[in-house]
Amino acid sequence: MSGELKKILRDQLAPEEMAIFVQSYDIVGDIAIIVIPDALLGKKRLIAGAILDLHRRIKVVARRAGIHDGEFRTLPLEIIGGEDRKETLHRENGVRLLVDPEAVYFSVRSGNERQRIASLVQPGERVLVFFSGIGPYPLVIGRTQPQCRVIGIEKSPIAHAYAMKNLGYNRRLTNVLFYEGDVRAVVPRLKKTFDRIVMPLPKSAEGFLDLALLSLQHQRWLHFYDMQEKGNFAGSIEKVKHICRQQGRSLVAATVTICGHCTPRLYRICVDALIG
Repeated sequence: MSGELKKILRDQLAPEEMAIFVQSYDIVGDIAIIVIPDALLGKKRLIAGAILDLHRRIKVVARRAGIHDGEFRTLPLEIIGGEDRKETLHRENGVRLLVDPEAVYFSVRSGNERQRIASLVQPGERVLVFFSGIGPYPLVIGRTQPQCRVIGIEKSPIAHAYAMKNLGYNRRLTNVLFYEGDVRAVVPRLKKTFDRIVMPLPKSAEGFLDLALLSLQHQRWLHFYDMQEKGNFAGSIEKVKHICRQQGRSLVAATVTICGHCTPRLYRICVDALIG
């Protein structure tokens, strides 16, 4: 579809404008989120109109008005076409997710990775998801493996409120619970250990590895997300090994899955680690 968008705009943008035009964009529910270079801001309404004409199911076009920032990595958006709203109902892997992509962090590009993790969960497992946001990991896991129990913990009050709404949107799921608060405060209160812990916070999950291992049973799985340069993926495995040594645990096995990239050499990866 992005190629078709370029064809539509070819006669409306100058060659030098086409050279800097970013033709790819994310679709969250019925909202298209696009990047427009500063030099093309004068054409933002034109670009938005072309997207709305191309995708009949898209009702809102928003441009990124900044970068993911702050403790909760929120993203400022500007509505440039369609309906004047930022909340939408997104469908992924059989679950429904109400989300405002400006108010909370949500990566539509991680949908396949969430399904990958869910497919690894076995019947009877107790799964803990740190930094669960609006609930995509717990809900996808709970739907994919109905015979497991999943707990999600989220510090952002806004994201947690969305998670609770999303539990309502997926009311058939009775194996998922959400808690609001800092994981360092909430996890000890649970007084439980888990078969699998998921840590989908690539930029700062390393600081919580100690807590995760304390809550993980022996011979069970940890999914640690990290940002790492190409050629240094072993460095992320070493971070897990280091915490294992500190706690007298062992890293039995580890594999790395590439989940995406931020720059040509900086990747978002997941270390799937079996911890003894």
